Amino acid sequence: MQPISKISVVNQGGYVFNYSVQWLDSNGEWQTSDWNSGNYSVGFSRETPELGSLGVPGDALAVTPYGHAVLGTSGQGKPFVQYQPGSTNVASYEAKGTTYIGFQIVLVQ
Repeated sequence: MQPISKISVVNQGGYVFNYSVQWLDSNGEWQTSDWNSGNYSVGFSRETPELGSLGVPGDALAVTPYGHAVLGTSGQGKPFVQYQPGSTNVASYEAKGTTYIGFQIVLVQ
């Protein structure tokens, strides 16, 4: 898994989009941040603050954006990444598809 400290998602879908951050804790349970990107339109992107400031622990087993097509469906980004405190890497995802057909969030870098 790619070691990162931030996540960015560009909205390439046919909808208004927002996302939170999810991580798999050491107990194997998914947790979701209180932080949310806020709604944004197609062609725009938003980047998280440093994930530790959102509550993601350094021992998280996996991290991913959890995105929402407003008036549509929701889902996790694939593949997952690894949070590494102090890293300068940003995981770049794209949200694609429409509100219900082909909705996906995919890692591009």
